[in-house]
Amino acid sequence: MTRATFSDAALLGLTLMLALATVPVTLVMAGPAAAGRPALVIAPPGGAAAAIAAAGGHEIGPRIAPIARFAVLDRPAQARAAGAWVVLDAAALLTLCGFDGEIP
Repeated sequence: MTRATFSDAALLGLTLMLALATVPVTLVMAGPAAAGRPALVIAPPGGAAAAIAAAGGHEIGPRIAPIARFAVLDRPAQARAAGAWVVLDAAALLTLCGFDGEIP
């Protein structure tokens, strides 16, 4: 049995820190959503679908999460008015989440 060295532990810690920092950094760098472009809609549990519908949008993307959905919106401001907490541009996040379809 081999034992882990300090450098192994440091490398593992650095890798985990980098992986965990990727999504928050991407969220900070994402700008506001634009009409007709992929958006990340973050809303209270169960409220994302209603916010997307109110904004004249449709869901896209690889996953459905309890408080977040990827969508293409006709009127992004309406999603905020319908109860979404945050509506961000999602082109970079779709790539991080493994979406390999064509981004409109």
